[in-house]
Order: sequence, then structure tokens, then C-alpha cells
Amino acid sequence: MADTVVFTIEVPSLPAMYKISTDPEEKKKKQSKEKEKEDVEKAQEETEKEKMLRQKELEEQERLRLERRKRTQEDLVKDFVTILENMMNPRQALTSMMSALAGIISFAVGVVFIVQNPEHALKANELAVILIGYGVLQILLATTYFVTCVQTSIAVTKGVEDTFQIVVGVIIAGIYVIFAFVSLIIGLYGFYKTLALCSSVDYFNPTSPTYVPKTEFCTCLTVFVFHIITILLKCCCCK
Repeated sequence: MADTVVFTIEVPSLPAMYKISTDPEEKKKKQSKEKEKEDVEKAQEETEKEKMLRQKELEEQERLRLERRKRTQEDLVKDFVTILENMMNPRQALTSMMSALAGIISFAVGVVFIVQNPEHALKANELAVILIGYGVLQILLATTYFVTCVQTSIAVTKGVEDTFQIVVGVIIAGIYVIFAFVSLIIGLYGFYKTLALCSSVDYFNPTSPTYVPKTEFCTCLTVFVFHIITILLKCCCCK
């Protein structure tokens, strides 16, 4: 009996054939997806970097702004303190005390004579009113001066961080300048009115248009001459 030879032929299954035939397409799709994913991640990273850079720029701008503001405050305080320190020297303080004393005397003499003088003694009453006004301003001026000195000391102690002290100091210094200017005008006006009466003043006749009690007239002359002297002294003491 002859031997039988059997040949076996393996036919690949359809899934295996499909897999083999579709591998290149899937690979391309996979590569495309991976590339898209990489592009998205890269774009996100760039966006995050841009945000971080932008945030750093904003922080740097804010830091520079705060530094400029601090430097501006420091410069303002330094200038303010320098000006007030010139006002706080001992000679200036002495002239302010003398002016305050002259103001008290002027006010007291003015009040006394405006009560005692007859109503028709126009020149005497006019000088008395000038003395009262000048005295009040000199007292206010001296008070403002010493308050300014105290305020300057507080501003120097607390430094530039206390903005309130700086603002208050500037306001007080402005008030001081206003009082000084008005006092200067009244003092010069009183000096002029006193000199105008020197040749015609009448000390004895109360009915005379130019009647002024001798004590009142001498007080006016002394106070307003002293006023001119203190102006010169204050100008010299501020240098």
C-alpha cells in the first residue's frame, strides 16, 4: 500500500491580514496624533511662559513704581525738613520769642488805650487798633512757629512712612507763612502811620485831631521800629 503524503497550507485569518494591511495607516495616524499632542503641549508651555513673563513684568513695574514713590516721599521730606531746620536754629527761635513778647505788649497797650481814648480821638484809636491786630498776629505767629518746630521733630523721628505727619507739617508751615506775611504788612503799615504823626502829634489836647497819648505813641514807635529790626534779623538768621 502506497504512503499518503498530506500537504498543510496555513491561510492567515482575516483579522491578521487586516492588521498587516492597516499597520502603516495606524502608524501615520498615531504619529499625527502624537505630533498634535506635542504641538498642543508646546503651545501650552509657551502660553504659560508668556504668562509668567508678563506677571514678572507687572511685578517689576509695580516694584519700580513703589520705589519711585518712596524716593519722591523721601525727597519731599528731606526738602521739608531742611527748610524747617533753617527755621529752627537758636537765633530764629530767639527772634520769635522776642516778637511774641512785643506782640503781647502791643496787644495789652492797644486794649488799654482803645478803652481809655475818647471816641473823637481818631488817630489814637487807629493806632490802638493797629497795635491790637499786630499783637494778635505776633502771638499767633510765635505759636505757629513753635508748633512747626515740634511737628518737624515728629516728622524726623517717624520718617517718610508717616504721610500724615508730612501733610500736617506742610499745612502748618503754610499757615506760618501766611501769618508772617500779614504780620509784615501790618507792621510796616503801623510804622508808616506812626512816622506820619511824628511832626504833628499832640500829647495834651484830647480834642485835637492828632491827639495820641504819649505812652501809646511811644509804644507804637518802639514796637514798629523793633518790627523792622526783627525782619532784618530773621532774614539773616535763616541763612
